[in-house]
Amino acid sequence: MKSRIVPFILVFTASALMASAGPRPRYQLAATIDYELLTFQASAHIQVPAVAGDPLRDVSFFIYANYAGIVGDERRRNISVDSVTLNEAAIPFSLTGPVLHVELPEPMAAPFTLSLNYHGVVPRVAAGGDGGGLAGLMGTSGLDLGSLLGGLENSTGSRRHTDYGLYTYSGGMLSLGSYWYPQLAVRQDGRWIDSMPEGVGDVSFSEAGDFEVRLTVPRGVVVAASGQADDQVIGAPAGKRMIRATATGVRDFAVLMSEDYVHAARSYETGQNSVTVEGFVLKENESQLERAIDVAGRAIQIFSQRFGPYPNSNFKVVEGPIRGGAGGMEFSGLTSVASMLFEDWSKSLGGISGGQGLGSLDSLLAALSGGAPGSAARRQSPAPSAPGNPGADLLGSVLGPQMEMLQSLFEMTIAHEVAHQWWAIAVGSDSQRAPFVDESLTNYSALVYFEDRYGKVAADSMRDLHLKTAYSAGRMLAGKDAPANLAAAAYAGDLQYAAVVYGKGALYYDALRRTVGDKIFFESLREYYRRYSGRIAGPRSLLEILEAKAPQAGVEALYRRWIEETHGDEDVGNGNLMGIGDLLQKLLQGLGSSQKP
Repeated sequence: MKSRIVPFILVFTASALMASAGPRPRYQLAATIDYELLTFQASAHIQVPAVAGDPLRDVSFFIYANYAGIVGDERRRNISVDSVTLNEAAIPFSLTGPVLHVELPEPMAAPFTLSLNYHGVVPRVAAGGDGGGLAGLMGTSGLDLGSLLGGLENSTGSRRHTDYGLYTYSGGMLSLGSYWYPQLAVRQDGRWIDSMPEGVGDVSFSEAGDFEVRLTVPRGVVVAASGQADDQVIGAPAGKRMIRATATGVRDFAVLMSEDYVHAARSYETGQNSVTVEGFVLKENESQLERAIDVAGRAIQIFSQRFGPYPNSNFKVVEGPIRGGAGGMEFSGLTSVASMLFEDWSKSLGGISGGQGLGSLDSLLAALSGGAPGSAARRQSPAPSAPGNPGADLLGSVLGPQMEMLQSLFEMTIAHEVAHQWWAIAVGSDSQRAPFVDESLTNYSALVYFEDRYGKVAADSMRDLHLKTAYSAGRMLAGKDAPANLAAAAYAGDLQYAAVVYGKGALYYDALRRTVGDKIFFESLREYYRRYSGRIAGPRSLLEILEAKAPQAGVEALYRRWIEETHGDEDVGNGNLMGIGDLLQKLLQGLGSSQKP
């Protein structure tokens, strides 16, 4: 079990969490990738923006590839630091898990550059293993059948951390994410925010910075990376090629690569500029490439009109080896989307029960619905259950919403991850101590995409299917409601976190929009984006803007009710179906036993 802390409500003011508009960190990174051994040698020259009013005696970085919440194993280190130097002189450092602490020989009151040499290894995971398949995919939707089945799969005990495939090699794809280099910790009120990450959700928390990156890779490997890149062979070792990339004013720098990627690109006009959207998918999923590009491009157009201009000239949507119930991961100018979402879900139905001793789920659904094997996978949702079969009625009630969700999850995920370019990447926030600041608004923003592209009826359907169901499922399976503004570690687990932050927290914005009206709601979001782009917003930063624009609307009381208090059952609904987990597990155990020879 993960260690938990007593839940607490964040009461920091916006000014206390807002980053200064001073000089940005500057990263010069170089890495040579051994694609056969899945190792790399790297160097980093990082300019640290010290100022006279806050002289630095030490510096803290995060190397997230060493964090068990990213790679699922707290016993092994994936990156080791060989040396740290200042003005070519070695200086002492310590690396504890993901936290790199560097001692300075004297206080530094002006920007200075630290040089680091380090090396790393990337874990291998078999494609579809450990959290893959449809059971893992269902963890990304609200009614988590994968979690219901988890008791059968993990009867010997639960794991402390989940490997989400963000820093891994699997399925022919190497994902380094933004976890492969030392990331400067945020400094606030004269101290580094460098406590060990814990809890669920995203872990990265950083100031905006500037990047110059050089990657040396085998010639046959296609690289998808943040920023603007050029590709050259001249100057690279034999059989290698060198990728040079730059990115300015971004939160991180992500890298994925594969020998099997196919690539396409299309330009989208936003009204302010032209954005080139590039897609990278495995050859076997090439039929989904244009669709992925189109969803991302249309989302950029919609959000640019609604929230403010997308700040870059390019964006990349990249298939990645994400698993364990995660559907996608945002990085600066790039999103990684789980391979499972590119697949035909009907071909994956058998994977949900393969580890449960149940045989093919296709056959199971056919038996429950009275149809022939093979018929269930061809339907959009399970057929009506056979008369007099309460077990079939129960399983059908669970699988029906799951199948409907799967049809929209590809588009919902990409829209959500694109929205993070506004809420998390441009407007920074602390994803560990106040995850609702970006995640709740981002999940609601995905509904804005559906509304502007398909109409309000479609958006309302997505709201009920993804947001309301996320909350209701969490209440059924994970216990009590909780405030939405807790630290990530304060939630009991993934289901409660998803229910409160992605479900109830996102629905707060639906209630807020109805309260203040569209004009003030979107004016406030545009002002929020303008004011905090490139900076770090606090939990109440948007609220303060809304209060100034609508002082008589009661937005403080609404915020208190939805974010600080626990009225989710009244405001959203709690899904009154007690004991579904135990009942479904017993049902499936019985069906599994009946199928054994």
